Amino acid sequence: MTLTSILPTLRDSIPLPIDRSRWPARSVALLDDVTVAAMSLRRYAELCGTPCTCTAPAVIPLSGGMPSPDASTTVVVATVVDAEECELELDADLEHLSPAWGEMRLIGRISHAYEVLFRISGAGAALVSLPGDIRAGDRIAIPCPGCHTLGEVRRGTAR
Repeated sequence: MTLTSILPTLRDSIPLPIDRSRWPARSVALLDDVTVAAMSLRRYAELCGTPCTCTAPAVIPLSGGMPSPDASTTVVVATVVDAEECELELDADLEHLSPAWGEMRLIGRISHAYEVLFRISGAGAALVSLPGDIRAGDRIAIPCPGCHTLGEVRRGTAR
């Protein structure tokens, strides 16, 4: 539990911390965004549409954030298609990627709502803690270990 979970109005001044070992190297949490190597995921999704993927070097474990020369982490940015009765439907298929569900972030706006648990539609028993005012059209960033392509996350594509 973080301070911004207890007092959601602090999200205007304190970014939600990220687990650096789960995100790509050189990832930085901002108030309403996450940057990967100084590239805004919010802006990237605006330019490319969603779902979109951003792959960068993973962090070497216990290195303090050093980029790995041979491992990658992918961040998937997806749009919420439906958010009713604590269940989220995303425009991305994440079931087979082993996402770091606990690191899922709302990007593009700052919410002052208390966090609630949401079930991710099509992701088995995945429960994530997100602000309770999540609605259709919101963008979500989810780090996933490994190197993944857009074709792997688009709904309705064959694997």
